[in-house]
Amino acid sequence: MIRGIYTASAGMLCETIRQDIIANNLANVDTSGFKTDMAVFKELPTMDIKRVNESNVYPPNPFRKSPTIGQLGTGSVLDEVYTNFAPGKMQHTGNSLDVAIDNKNAFFVVESANGDLKYSRDGILTLDADGFLTNMSGDYVMALADGTNPADGGLIVNAEGERALELQRIQVAGDKVEIDTQGRVVVDGEGQFVLAAGVAADRKAFRKEGANKFTRAYGEVALSDTGFRPGYVEKPNVSVIEQMVKMIEVSRAYEANSKSVQAHDSLIDKAVNTVGASRR
Repeated sequence: MIRGIYTASAGMLCETIRQDIIANNLANVDTSGFKTDMAVFKELPTMDIKRVNESNVYPPNPFRKSPTIGQLGTGSVLDEVYTNFAPGKMQHTGNSLDVAIDNKNAFFVVESANGDLKYSRDGILTLDADGFLTNMSGDYVMALADGTNPADGGLIVNAEGERALELQRIQVAGDKVEIDTQGRVVVDGEGQFVLAAGVAADRKAFRKEGANKFTRAYGEVALSDTGFRPGYVEKPNVSVIEQMVKMIEVSRAYEANSKSVQAHDSLIDKAVNTVGASRR
């Protein structure tokens, strides 16, 4: 009976985690380039239930193990938070600094204020007070160094996590700033920078860090020769209806586990106060 309480409480904890992830997905239904998360759970080891003091085992054998009559589950635990990297729909905005990446596996290369490289699908860009091109999180959008051709390929970050390609922040001074289909930042009709886009052999190498950006967890990040869609942004791949249905599922599962805890608590109460009292 005690085991039943632990098993049901483990289920309640799992549903709480699912609820937090679903709530985060719904909170980002308007976040450009956001990728949906999903909780993946694994089963804890099961316990074999054996018949003890069996007198009808034939032939009698003191060394024979008690027969197994079934298994008892011990609950589940979070295994991983899976990110769905499927591309979202493209939405036309007409803004000169909005841009989407054609390659569904590629990411904008951005640099945080402390100089660390991050990766994002957020294509809503703007110019800060100093003329630097930044995304909605305030990270600097990175460009290739002068003379670097994305068609030549190469690594942005090697397997050891070290920068293998020279990049630069984009600082412009002009009246008209646009981005073309090749990722060139055009200032007053003159192409001055080329956006850097990174891709990994395994998309799981990109791990969510928060603030709608990813960090490299392992492996190499290569330069992507992708096309761009100026005047478009990638919408999040969140299905509101699907997330609402999952939220109802979580509520029902949590309620079922809660009632299971109450039922086991009632059985323990009877065992202690009724069965125990009758033996006095």
